[in-house]
Amino acid sequence: MADIVETPRTPTGCEGLDRMLRGGLVDGYCTVVEGSPGTGKTTLGLQFLVEGCLRGEPGIAITFEEFPEQYYDNAEQLGWDLRKFEEQGLLKIQFSDPISFLEGLQDIDGHVADLVDGMGAKRILVDSVSHFERLTNDPGTLRRIETDLVHALKREGLTSILLKENPHVLGGWDKGDNRVAFIADALILLRYIELESEIKRGLVILKMRGSDHDKEIRQYVIKEKGLVLGEPFQGVAGLFVGTARGADKN
Repeated sequence: MADIVETPRTPTGCEGLDRMLRGGLVDGYCTVVEGSPGTGKTTLGLQFLVEGCLRGEPGIAITFEEFPEQYYDNAEQLGWDLRKFEEQGLLKIQFSDPISFLEGLQDIDGHVADLVDGMGAKRILVDSVSHFERLTNDPGTLRRIETDLVHALKREGLTSILLKENPHVLGGWDKGDNRVAFIADALILLRYIELESEIKRGLVILKMRGSDHDKEIRQYVIKEKGLVLGEPFQGVAGLFVGTARGADKN
């Protein structure tokens, strides 16, 4: 009888999420983390990179919105010293624009490849892919851009997290705006949830290509050192479409 070969995993640094993922993201996977502002997308992305630094796996953060100084300050509030990791050659935070990043990524001898090779990078965070949607109004062109992005990250051998904004604060998911989510290997949704007159946060792994994963929706909070997952929501339906209600037990 042949031995069972375990799929290599890349832990995210969020213990509860890694359990849901059966040990972490599959090595080389491209994962979209989608949520509205304030749900903790960037926090989870940094958690992923910091975990890599602690394991000796260098990582890169590409940001189209915030300068590195803002990343340093935000991370410091969570108990992470990103400057120290950069000094150790374990992390690079680079401010860019979508076009320059795509051009550098598509060129196999470009600056992105040089950065990956020079650092020996294993992980990358892109914040956020929503900016690519502003480059064109043509759905076919946008799909090609997003497909090229995912393929280029895989070519470089990177395990990647792509952040994506969702305009719906409480529930809602427009499939027309989620082309990259279908191209990617995995999709994790972060949501605000109104339940019993309180606003809570919920996380679900919507898909993970070629791998089993937990299917329940879990509560989470943001603390020092990142996202901390709690218990699954019980006996409630419609959590992620903005119509939370008691589940029909019949």
